[in-house]
Amino acid sequence: MPEKFPSSNLEHEQDPTLELVEKLKLEEQYYDQLKTLSELGVLENFRNLDKKDSILEMGIVGIDGKEYIVPSYEQILDTLKNNPEQREIMEKKAEQGFTRMFLIPFAMPISVLLERYKELLLKTHKESGLKSTDGTILELDQDNPIYIWEDLIQSDNPQTPEDKQMEYGVKSYDSKTKEERGGKYKSELLENPNNAWQVVFIEDMSDIPAEGQGQIKGGRKQFEANKSSKEYSKLLQQDPQYQNEEGQTLEATLILYADNLLRGQTVTDDWQGKGKANRMVGSLVSGDVPNSYWFRGDHRSFFYGRDPGNRSSGFGFRSLARLKIDNIDL
Repeated sequence: MPEKFPSSNLEHEQDPTLELVEKLKLEEQYYDQLKTLSELGVLENFRNLDKKDSILEMGIVGIDGKEYIVPSYEQILDTLKNNPEQREIMEKKAEQGFTRMFLIPFAMPISVLLERYKELLLKTHKESGLKSTDGTILELDQDNPIYIWEDLIQSDNPQTPEDKQMEYGVKSYDSKTKEERGGKYKSELLENPNNAWQVVFIEDMSDIPAEGQGQIKGGRKQFEANKSSKEYSKLLQQDPQYQNEEGQTLEATLILYADNLLRGQTVTDDWQGKGKANRMVGSLVSGDVPNSYWFRGDHRSFFYGRDPGNRSSGFGFRSLARLKIDNIDL
């Protein structure tokens, strides 16, 4: 890992960003994320010939074969400092419990991220063992540590038939066409290179609350289990307390799962323990919404799809708040 970038030049007395930065422990979280991505095997070193001394920079290779440098800490600070609207959104969401920061390598192929997560599960099991949030020691099927619905594996590949490609940012699950649903393919989103990396914040909670157990923070009630993807989607769009939130993508879910493994050897969304399965609301593949959870019976992590109208007490929803970085130099 490289040395940390120089500390911010924010002035305590003058800059309204400082309180938020300190509350979120932003610098510490940023470098923890670089460590997570490095240990997961996501980051590569690229030589930027356009910069002085042809320095090495860390980044990823996207589905389009292009190199995307990870946003710098200074770029994140500059956005919070110079974009009052974005800062106010993050301040509000921090009050509501969205305090865990993640760097999401969105441009990376899903197939690669799934393989890296599989390797991390095996490594963690071998070196320290796996556990659930309730403290249960978990077994792992070392021959098949993850189950992956085959429609997910190449769902972000531009060569995949369009009716099998992942749609991101879906607003209406009842509409019949992609245009009416409002979703976009990853290849379309990457036409804007600022979408290659996502800086997001999620609630600092171990498990998705069961029905009737959601807490209220900052005037917002946590999402609870036992709603369908359609119902969660409508709440995101229509209920003011969930303004500026969106569903996790599969890419974001995999980074969360990996981070929890690296932090505490803990599996995520163990629905037979204290957790619930996670619906990735806003995404759609082959007519289904991606879902994920840990299945104790099979001793492995599951990634598959369910009908948007499906409802179950064992299934819930994680949302996130995204910081839209200004002027990323990619």
